Amino acid sequence: MPAPFRLAEDAVRDLEQAAAYLAEKSETAALRFADDLEHAFLFIVRWPACGHRRPDLTQNQDIRFWPSNSYLIVYRAQPRPLVILGVLHGARDAASALASRFED
Repeated sequence: MPAPFRLAEDAVRDLEQAAAYLAEKSETAALRFADDLEHAFLFIVRWPACGHRRPDLTQNQDIRFWPSNSYLIVYRAQPRPLVILGVLHGARDAASALASRFED
């Protein structure tokens, strides 16, 4: 059975950085972060239209955003499998963080 979603390289990098930061503070927090995101990813797979669009941040591409605790999951629902493009902390400037990811 194919995986229900895949992580883009930027998303992997986002997750590694966030997990490393959290692990420095608390291993429990890092584990909870990973568990919460896994649940959020599977929720999005099940209901891919749940996220909101931000054409101003995504060059009018069909990319959606879904919150998970203090993070914002950036994903493309189509084509399948769903692709997680990024996982950004809510305090980050999303426009700056996403600018290079959606250049044509």
